[in-house]
Parts: sequence; C-alpha cells; structure tokens
Amino acid sequence: MRSRLASNVMWNWAGMGVTMLTGFLVAPYLVLRLGDTAYGLWILIASMSGYFGLLDLGVRGSVGRYVAYYRARDEHEEVNRTLSTSLLILSGVSLLALLATFAVLLFFFHIFEVPAEYASAARISILVIGINLAMTFPVTVFDGVLWGFERFDLLNAVDIPTVLLRTALTFWLVKGPADITVLAWITLASTLGNEVVKLAISFMVEPRLRVSISRFSVAHAKQLYGYGFWQFLLQIARQTSGQIGPLLIGSLVAVAAITPFSIASRLLSYAAGFMVAATGAMTPMATAMHAKNDKLAEQHLFLEGGRWCTAFALFAGACLMLLGGPFLELWMGRAIARDAMPALVILTAGELLAMTQWLTFSMILGKAKHRALALAGLVEGLVAGLGGLLAAKYWGVTGVCVAFGVAAMGCRGIFQMIYGSRIMGMRTSHYVLHSLLIPLLVALLPCALLLTATLIRRPSSWPEMFLYGGGFVAVYGGNAFLLLGGRKYLSRRPEPAGAEWAVPEMEKVNG
Repeated sequence: MRSRLASNVMWNWAGMGVTMLTGFLVAPYLVLRLGDTAYGLWILIASMSGYFGLLDLGVRGSVGRYVAYYRARDEHEEVNRTLSTSLLILSGVSLLALLATFAVLLFFFHIFEVPAEYASAARISILVIGINLAMTFPVTVFDGVLWGFERFDLLNAVDIPTVLLRTALTFWLVKGPADITVLAWITLASTLGNEVVKLAISFMVEPRLRVSISRFSVAHAKQLYGYGFWQFLLQIARQTSGQIGPLLIGSLVAVAAITPFSIASRLLSYAAGFMVAATGAMTPMATAMHAKNDKLAEQHLFLEGGRWCTAFALFAGACLMLLGGPFLELWMGRAIARDAMPALVILTAGELLAMTQWLTFSMILGKAKHRALALAGLVEGLVAGLGGLLAAKYWGVTGVCVAFGVAAMGCRGIFQMIYGSRIMGMRTSHYVLHSLLIPLLVALLPCALLLTATLIRRPSSWPEMFLYGGGFVAVYGGNAFLLLGGRKYLSRRPEPAGAEWAVPEMEKVNG
C-alpha cells in the first residue's frame, strides 16, 4: 500500500509540476502574440468552462467515489450501474451545455465591448469551447473510473503528454490576435483526444466494465446526486471565496492594489495545489477502507498521513514566508514584491492550519461525510466577505488578508480538524499531539537555519535562490526522515477498543 500511495503522489506531483511550468511559459507568450485585448477576450471565453462545469451538480466528482466504494466490496455490477447511470445523466448535461453556449452567444456581445475586428473570432471560439464542454461531459466519467481504481499513474501518463502537446501546438500555431480561434480548436482536439484515451485505458484496466441503458438506476442517480450536491456546494463556496478578495480590494481600496494581492494568492494556491495533489491520491484509498468498514486502518492513515501532511504544510509555509520576498523580487520586480509580501505572509499564516488538514478533507470525502464541510465553506465565504468588507475600510489590503486568514483558520483549520477527528473516532487532543506537534519539532531546526541564512545574506539572484531552496529541502527532508520516517510508535495500526485516545462512541463500535 505504501509503495502504491507513494507512486500515486509522485505522479500527481509530476502532473502538477508540468501544468505549472507550462502555465508560466504560455501566459507571457499569449500576451505577447495576442495582445492585451485578444488575450483578455480569450480569458473571458475560456472561463466559461469553469462556470459551465457546475452544470453537473457534482455528479462527475461522485463517480470516482462510488467506483472506489463498490470496487472495494467486489460489487462489479454496482460499478457498471454507477458508470451507466452517470453517463446518461451527463449526456443530458451535455445538452444543457449546448443550450447555455447559444445563450452566451446571444448576450456576450451586449455585456462585453468586443472590437469589431475580433467579433467573428470570438463567436467561433465561444461555439467551439461550448462544443468541447458538451462532448467531454459524458466521457469524463472515465477519469472517475481510473481515479476509483487508484490509477493516478495512468491518469497523469495521459494528462502530462496532453499538456505538453497543447503547449507545443500553442507555440507553433498561435501567431497573432486572430488566433484565439486556433486556441479554441487546440483545446477541443487535445481534450477530446485525452478523454478517448482514458476511455480505452479504463476498459483495459477493468475488462468487466459494461455500459448500457438498461443499467441506469434511479437509486444510483440519487446516490450520485446525494454525494455530488455537497461537493457542488463546496466548489461554489471555494470559487466564491476566491473571487471576493479582488472585488473587495478593487471597490474599497484601489484597482491597482488587486495585483499584489492576486500575486500573493497565486503563490499560496500553488503550494496548496501540491498538497491537494498528494492528499487527493488518498481519497480512493480512504473510500475503500470505509467500504470495508476498516476503522483501524482509517485511524492509522488519519494519524500517520496527517503527520506527513502537516510536515509538508510547514515546509511550504516556511518557503513562502522566508523565501517569498526574494522570489517575488526576482520574478515580478521589487515594487510589486514590496506590496505583495505582507499579503503573502498574512495569508500564509491564516492558511497554514488549513493546509495541514487536506488529508482530513480527503478522508471525510471518502466517508461521504462532507455535508458539514460544505456548510462550513459557505460560512467561511460569509465571514471572509463581511470581515473583509469591514476591515478594508480601515486597514485596506492588510485588513482583507486578515479577514480571509481568520476565516480559513477557523473553518478549514480548527473546525475541520475537530470534525475529522470526531468522525474518525479519535480525540482531537491525540491528533494534535501526534499529527501536529511532532511535525512542528521537525520544522523548528530547518526553519531556524533558513531564517538565520536569510538574515545574514538575502538571496539576490536565481542561483542563490536555488542554493537556499535546495539546502532547505535537504535539511528539512533529512530531519523529517529521522524524526518521522524512523519512528515506530505509528508504524503499527492503532489499538482497537479501549485505546486511550478513542472517543466513547468508537470504543463501543470497536469493542
């Protein structure tokens, strides 16, 4: 299990790394070739995919969970019913996506002022992107199949070449402002090719997969929507929270102040992305444990995985706080770095506890107990929005960052930790001791050394940045291996009933 999990995490990190690297390369190229107007137009059109993706009400996210669940129970016919039901549902969603595309064509040019020379290209691009969404909605269930079978190696082995091919085609074919239609066709061709390959691989991984209209099940549809609806609300809450900050700053502080805030938020989101890539690989494993009612294995993963999750969160937080300033100066210039760094420090401090809980989030999803998280996400958006509204008037960007940090720490940090410990049948104090405090000991020495090094000499070039970063990775990694990897107290599964850290309800269940 450990080797498979490590392989999945590495593959996810590889996929995340390639996506980030190509994004850094493609964005400035497109701005240069398309120009500000055409590039902004493309961003508006491409953003449709993010909003139209909500039309499925979370069904696509449910497929992988139930494939993993029924696979763990060796109920292959239930896997086929889940697959067939989701395909029919998402085929209907495809029609909605097409109708929504035509609706966008009707009002897009009334809402946005599009120069006449770009109007034709914009119409074609909107139509192509809409067709892309409509055609890929049903076949994305095969991402869920591979996810449910824990084949993150195959998922990324398809996605990474697709991203590289899309990047190469962009550099080769996009030459001027009129080529936003070329970008749309590249998106359509690469996405469809990607999904068709995954479809074929899914049937190779599990030859017993069968799809038919007769396997459609109302009960399975209720299952998919019952699980997916709360994921849908989670996604809404996350998207809303991410969009509130720039709106508050732009309306109450200054439009120019949005730039440093957005840059700080982007760096933090990259760090969180690596956390999600790692812990997301554990969700199907947690689902399988839940399906088998293996509570001891769940508790073991919760504690041991939580320690490593915390260790990585502290590593990422230290990098952002101690090396974020020099990195921003080298990347974006000293002026922007001066304004972005305070926001980065405050946001990172607020998100640090929340970042330690990404494994908790994955395990809660595996147990289908995420309704409380969805409601907490809505509360977080409300607290961040109202708090930011009040704070921005008096403390500007700093006040908004504090409001966002407090909301994240409370809802995705403290609440999620307590709730996760509870449903895992574990005392929160035991989790804090073994999954938070011990990794903190791992981080103390490396962080102290890095802080001392930056105080003595602040890195002022890319080679120095790589030297500092590489040294911190080496020291931190070695310390983590000695203090976490070498310890034996969690190398075994937790004791059953009567363990001093179990809550009363779990003692009864295990007894």
